Amino acid sequence: MTSGSGDGTRSVLIHGSCVTRDAFALEDERYRLADYYARSSLASAFAPRGVDGVDLARVESPFQRRMVARDQDKSFRRQLATTGADVVVVDLVDEQYDLVVSADGGVATRSLEFLHAGGDATTGTRVESGSPDFLVRWEAGWADFVETATAHGRLGRVVVHEARWAHASADGTTFDHARVEAANRTLTYLYARMRKDLPERRFLRVPDRYLLGDPGHRWGASPVHYVEDYYRAFLDLLDDATSGRG
Repeated sequence: MTSGSGDGTRSVLIHGSCVTRDAFALEDERYRLADYYARSSLASAFAPRGVDGVDLARVESPFQRRMVARDQDKSFRRQLATTGADVVVVDLVDEQYDLVVSADGGVATRSLEFLHAGGDATTGTRVESGSPDFLVRWEAGWADFVETATAHGRLGRVVVHEARWAHASADGTTFDHARVEAANRTLTYLYARMRKDLPERRFLRVPDRYLLGDPGHRWGASPVHYVEDYYRAFLDLLDDATSGRG
């Protein structure tokens, strides 16, 4: 996997969360961000339609409004089929959100931004993240991702940021152990499923010594807001995986 740009910079399309996006906020001449999709479970991104009753005007932030709109219009499928990005990075941290499933087959990711758009007033069934129904729907979405990427010659560009939740911050403060363990159990299952379709070299897992929350992170303390060394280690792993050296 090599760069398609003349200056050696690789363009990156992300479908995932801040755990990947924040790495590209660091100054690094090896990469440029092509686009970023977040707050969207693969179960929703590849569903046939969104759900009715969402009012995007209620979401003040343009970024947050765009994330809900994209989850609703299922535009990532088209993006994946046509992207000129050298690398497509997928992480699954936003699979922490539940789904909302309507009677007509519409699906939405029940993110905080979706709730700000009046999502809880929509007619639909809530499907809990990690539940059997959620996993079935997620696997269908992932299978559709693989089929789409394969059909359009993009599967060879896909790498997985095998991110996990941290148990503690760098200052020693611990996070809710049960919540972290539950999230990581779901992530472990999902990444294992992805391994059926992608070779091991496409999975980028930052060493555990860097898996620490940053108490001074710009988005606040969280099990998925890491110290800067984590992001730098991830970018190095990405470089090794996509520079043609591996």
